[in-house]
Amino acid sequence: MKKAERRSLRRIRNGICAVMVAAASWNYLASYGAVAPPLSWLEREYPQYTEITVPQNDASAAEAGAAAAGQEGYGEEELPVPEILSWMIWDVPHIYQYDSYPTGCESVSAVCALRYSGADISVDTFIDKYLVKGSLGENEKGVLTGPSLDDAFIGDPRTVHGCGCNAPVIVRAAQQVLEGTDSQVLNLTGTGLETLCREYVSRDVPVIVWATIDMRAWTSTITWEDQVRGDTVTFYTAEHCLVLTGFDEDNYYFSDPAAESEITGYSRESVEAAYEKLGKQAVAILQGVD
Repeated sequence: MKKAERRSLRRIRNGICAVMVAAASWNYLASYGAVAPPLSWLEREYPQYTEITVPQNDASAAEAGAAAAGQEGYGEEELPVPEILSWMIWDVPHIYQYDSYPTGCESVSAVCALRYSGADISVDTFIDKYLVKGSLGENEKGVLTGPSLDDAFIGDPRTVHGCGCNAPVIVRAAQQVLEGTDSQVLNLTGTGLETLCREYVSRDVPVIVWATIDMRAWTSTITWEDQVRGDTVTFYTAEHCLVLTGFDEDNYYFSDPAAESEITGYSRESVEAAYEKLGKQAVAILQGVD
C-alpha cells in the first residue's frame, strides 16, 4: 500500500473505538547462554493492565497551524508551532514474541518497524541473516567475558537463555536490511520522549525504544567484562524493547512484543522512568520517497 493511501486509511480510522487491553501474563527468564551456565527463573508479578481509551489524532493542532498561516505579522519561519496533544499510528504491525522469540524483543520490534516502512522481512530472517550474536564465557582467570551490548546480541533470542542488545546493534542490522533503498535508519539515542512524539510519532513514524518489562522499576543485573575493551558491561534483566506508536496527555502507546494486544498503553510517568533507566535508547526508520 502506498504511503498516501495508508495515510488516508489512517485518517479514516482515527477516533473509531476504544481498545480493551487484554489481561496477559507470562514468565520472563533472565539468563545468559553459550558456555556459561544459565541463570535461574525470575518470578514476575502479573502485569497490571487496565482499560485504556486509544487516543484520537489531534486534528485541532493542524487546524491551528493552518489558521496561523493566514495571519498577518508572521513570516514564513515565524509561524507558531501548535501543540499536538494526542496521536496514534494505527497500522504498525504487531508480533507476539513469546510464541517463538522469548528473549527476542529487539528483533521483533525491529521487524515491526521495518515492515511498517515497507520492508518484506520475517523475524527469523532478521535474526539469522542480519543480527550479530555473541556469547559469554569464562576466560583463563575465571572472569566472565563477552561482547559489549553495543556490538552484539548476547545469547540466542529464540531461547529463554538470551539477554539482549543495545540500539547500535539494531541500527546496523536494519541498515543492512534496507541497503539499496531510500529509507534511513536513525539512532535517536538521547532524545526525550516528548521530542520523539512531536518530531516522529505525530508524523506517522513509529520509534523503537528501550525500556523495561511492564515499565517496572526492576534493578536486577548481570555483569561481565567486555572482551575487547575490558570495561564492565551491565545488562538489566528487565530490559525490554518495544515500538512507540502513540501518545495522549496521560499515556504512551506501543506495539509491545510482550503483550498479546496490538496496542498497549502505559502511564507517561512509568515510561519516562524506564526509558531513562535504559539510557534513552531509540531508533527510527524513515521511509524512502514513493
